[in-house]
Amino acid sequence: MAAWVPPDLEIHEQADHKYAAIHVEKPFENPFVTIPNAYKTLMEYMRVNGLEHTEKDVIPCFETDGDDMDVYIACK
Repeated sequence: MAAWVPPDLEIHEQADHKYAAIHVEKPFENPFVTIPNAYKTLMEYMRVNGLEHTEKDVIPCFETDGDDMDVYIACK
């Protein structure tokens, strides 16, 4: 049985894909520094490890919501 989804939300689905990810504890204690730095750290990790960002046929990046946060960036 499918879960009920409010009519104003759009569901996006995609096939399995590779993402670089980082976990952030307490991102909202200083969100304008912590969250952008999480993205910068992930992008640097990807650069150092030869991973390219992709936006083709995937959700290019996203974050989880809560007291802590996971940030994901799609990789080729």
